[in-house]
Amino acid sequence: MDVPVRWLVDRHELGLAVLAGKEALDRRISWAHSIDLADPVPWLDGGELLLTTGLRLPRAAADRRAHVERLVTAGVAALGFGVGLSFERVPAVLVDTADRLGLPLLEVPLPTPFVAITKAVSARLAELEYEDTARAARGQLAMTRAALRGGPAAVVRELAAVTGGGAALFGPRGTEPVAAHGLRPDHDTRIAEVLAAPPADGTASVGPDGSVAGQVVRVGRRVHGRLVLVTDAATTAADRLLLGHAVSLIALDRERPRDELNRLGGTLAGLLFDGVVGAGAAGLSTSDELAVLAVRDAPPVAVFEAAERALSGFPLLATERAGCAVVVVPAGVEVRTPGHAGRSAVCAPAGLPSALRQAVTAADVARARDVPLVRFDALAGHVLSAAPATRAVLAGVAATRLRPLDGTGLSGTLLAFLEHNGHTEAASAALGVHRHTLRGRMDRIRALLGVDLDDAHVRAELLLALTSV
Repeated sequence: MDVPVRWLVDRHELGLAVLAGKEALDRRISWAHSIDLADPVPWLDGGELLLTTGLRLPRAAADRRAHVERLVTAGVAALGFGVGLSFERVPAVLVDTADRLGLPLLEVPLPTPFVAITKAVSARLAELEYEDTARAARGQLAMTRAALRGGPAAVVRELAAVTGGGAALFGPRGTEPVAAHGLRPDHDTRIAEVLAAPPADGTASVGPDGSVAGQVVRVGRRVHGRLVLVTDAATTAADRLLLGHAVSLIALDRERPRDELNRLGGTLAGLLFDGVVGAGAAGLSTSDELAVLAVRDAPPVAVFEAAERALSGFPLLATERAGCAVVVVPAGVEVRTPGHAGRSAVCAPAGLPSALRQAVTAADVARARDVPLVRFDALAGHVLSAAPATRAVLAGVAATRLRPLDGTGLSGTLLAFLEHNGHTEAASAALGVHRHTLRGRMDRIRALLGVDLDDAHVRAELLLALTSV
């Protein structure tokens, strides 16, 4: 973290005047330090804004020139000279020497205490450090989502984007990247130097053109390759943190057992179906066209593996619901699975809870018909209930016929019973309740509505009314 000299000059409340080095105001200040020693060089690290009143300044012009030259050699970023105490004006020889050497020389007026300058620099450095930390947090989240959506190549692309540099992933022995983003031709030589170094856990090279940092993608003794980050400036703590996070994500991908459900994807899928999180949290766009696939009578792992092969970079959002293995898929992707599958109508991410119910219903029909796949769109009554003209009529029926159920919480039970064709076993399984509990609820519904649910015409009317609300 450092502050350009120009930023400090632009703080008009400090009243600083640039006397020399006007072309070098982009030089970076790492700290502001007040020293009035005859030879401050032994106490300098480079990059400082050196503040002085000239109390110990040599008298001879040649010695004063040499004093400024030593400061430049020590790497001082700028020199601030306080007037009104030891000197009424900054000595001309200091101005001429600093201008000749390209060292910014700032006149500090008497009303401006040095502590005001050091506080300004310190506060700005703290602000930059906070911004860097916040950038790292945002970048880690973005890379995690990218890993779910596109694997290592997406992680490399996101690493380059969040750091503003170039990134490349190399295999264990490869000199050609397996994934790269943001690289320029002039990066090749600098990357080659890092790759030529022994495969330690971390390698870094810093030069006038920027820096190159590399880390080994390693799990235990197993090396999967190297990830290299190239930046035009020195890498910050956030850059190094992001590089380490990217390495961890790639290592997890390389080591991830293919016979297990991706735990993060499963959690996100559950939250999506419950309406707890939105599309962005799962790496989706609100404009994505999706469908839900629900599969009965097949091992969930086999279903998830089949889905992962077909998704080709789309995040694996899969979980288990209502006794089914459930997967979110793009509208145009077909997944062949074992068992009896049901596929919902196309929906946006916000419609996934309803699509889940559609897919489970279609899976139950597939099981009853003993066919591999049933699409909810193809089920009888779907076109009718979707037509605007009939929906208005059905809504009127629902307002009168279903009013006794208001506030009872029994509408969902009735819908499940009707969607499963009055089969108690199937409906209770879908609701996750015991069949005796369902029968008790249905007896109460019959009493409230005063209808005969054994009549197919009554069930059809109620189902259409329920699906219209």
